[in-house]
Amino acid sequence: MSSLWQALSGMLLICTIAAADTPARPELEVVFHLPFDGSIEAASGGHVTITGGEDIRFVEGKIGQAADLRASGSVEYHNLPALDMQSGTIEFWINSTHDGRHMEDRFYLQFLRDDGQGGIEAKFYHVECSIQATIWGEAVTNRRYGWGWAQGAWQHIAFTWDTADPELAGLKLYRNGVESGYPCSYKPVAPPDFLRVGYKSAAEPISASALIDEVVVYNRALFREQIKTLYEAGEQPLEQRLIAVRERISADEARKSYLTDQLFNHTRFGFIHGRYQSMANWSEKVFATLGLPVPEPIDETELATTDMGQYDVLLVGGGGGLRLDEANAEALRQYVRSGGGYVGICGGAISAASCGLIEAERYNFGARGPVWGIPREHPITEGYDIPQKILFPHASGPLFVIHEDSDEVPVVLFDVGNPPLPTFVNAIARQYGEGRVAVFSGHPEGSAETHRLLRNAIMWAAGIVAIEEQATAR
Repeated sequence: MSSLWQALSGMLLICTIAAADTPARPELEVVFHLPFDGSIEAASGGHVTITGGEDIRFVEGKIGQAADLRASGSVEYHNLPALDMQSGTIEFWINSTHDGRHMEDRFYLQFLRDDGQGGIEAKFYHVECSIQATIWGEAVTNRRYGWGWAQGAWQHIAFTWDTADPELAGLKLYRNGVESGYPCSYKPVAPPDFLRVGYKSAAEPISASALIDEVVVYNRALFREQIKTLYEAGEQPLEQRLIAVRERISADEARKSYLTDQLFNHTRFGFIHGRYQSMANWSEKVFATLGLPVPEPIDETELATTDMGQYDVLLVGGGGGLRLDEANAEALRQYVRSGGGYVGICGGAISAASCGLIEAERYNFGARGPVWGIPREHPITEGYDIPQKILFPHASGPLFVIHEDSDEVPVVLFDVGNPPLPTFVNAIARQYGEGRVAVFSGHPEGSAETHRLLRNAIMWAAGIVAIEEQATAR
């Protein structure tokens, strides 16, 4: 590596680490809490004032008692504590009287501005037959639809919003601890002034037709695993749920810090480029957004004359793949065989097949845009709900089929065709000699929802996950 690149990569590494770091998050605290335990009073939330609520009855709830809004009942809470519209979480439990085929919207929670020009809304949306979360303001509407519904059973609903962390950014919606609905971006709006529970408006006093319990607003957005912890601790009082989630946050942050240190400070990362494989679309900003260090460029014609053993993992992006002669192809195979890691995207996956790093059959697939994928249990899919479908960006990458006797592991299945064709594979992982190979037919770097797949794949191929497991065992 030239002294010029050493100096440049050092500067890029510092810049990338700075860009990848997100602002320190506050300790998790409750901003506002409605327990509905025989009273409409707020358990926390400052000096709120209450309007209405005289007609609300209480019955056995998820935790203690719940507000019975099945036939009537409504209440408003004014002078709310300020909600941070840069980052936050709202959760509540609901038990509705109707099923998912109900042909009328039902409004549960509306955090509204006094001027009516914005707010936060959670309702049953009859078009999607599930929950809908909306945050809106002047010229801004952030909306996320859910999937699935249950009648006569308690459901945990949570949604988060965030603008800072690339992995968390957007409006996210969860039902019973599982992320739900299509990905949605998020732009912040002005905070609401009051909360309306149980009906749409005075002009349209349609009943919520549900029991509602444990409405809680938190001061920061929670990650998928932390929302699941909230759901799993649902039978416990709020104080115990807070302890459980704070412990999960602490463990998550410690693990993230460890993995980030390994990736940025103890891993040498290269990017193979060539005539048809350019780094032009992989700017410093892109790697920062992905939470990855900036790799060192390696020309495809110089693999055989480069000390490949100095790299822990290599990335080959899309854009036509590599054009390797036999000497350079063998240098790449020997690198992985001896313990190196290889991650290929689209054209990089085809390159892996061309030089024998994977043996799966491939078929042309002209999809350009998001395609449904079904993640399977593997370190590369850590952090995803299995087998909850995800939208995977594609740009004419191939379909793969793995032979029954192959040691290749399907990581993400395609959910395409009519009927679906589950034998086609989007992502493959395998051991190759002492090294590891991970390839994607699509482009995990192309969507915030799939960024984590790419980062996981690079850490798995580099052996960082295995290192972490050994450190944990000790």
